[in-house]
Amino acid sequence: MENRNDDDAYAFIPATIKLTPYDRRLRELRSLREKRELAISSNDQRRMAELDYQIKKAEERLEEEKRRDADEKWRRLRDIDDWRSRNGRASRNAGRRKVRNKPNEDLSHMTPAQKEERKRDQRADANFIKRQEAKGVAASDIQVWLMLRQQERDSKRGAAAEAECGMASNPTFGMF
Repeated sequence: MENRNDDDAYAFIPATIKLTPYDRRLRELRSLREKRELAISSNDQRRMAELDYQIKKAEERLEEEKRRDADEKWRRLRDIDDWRSRNGRASRNAGRRKVRNKPNEDLSHMTPAQKEERKRDQRADANFIKRQEAKGVAASDIQVWLMLRQQERDSKRGAAAEAECGMASNPTFGMF
């Protein structure tokens, strides 16, 4: 039987606390008041005047958030925004797509050179499709040839990359 107190099997995952706009404004105001207290002790008149102005503005923003928090319309709009940014994001974005069923590919892991290479490949594939359509080739044949062309291109690049790092792929490389 498994011990539920075993630290390896169970990890404590703290709940994320989502601050409301009111909480953020209150935190901002408290931070400014603490900074003002430090400025009082250092007798920096210019800094105190800046902080007084910032505190006044922060209090106005806090009052605005209090007013919004009491308004049912604002609460509903914030609930919608929260749903769109968290739980409903995927379904909302999927509902807004007209042509594709899936989102665009995530390219954040690619280097700029890889992105440029991908763009050139896309352009070359588009030109290939146009040439084949101009010849009157069936769409199903074009798709098959395109897939073969892409596989061939990938295999050539893989062979070139493997040739560059031939020594590194040797299991005894760098042992001595």
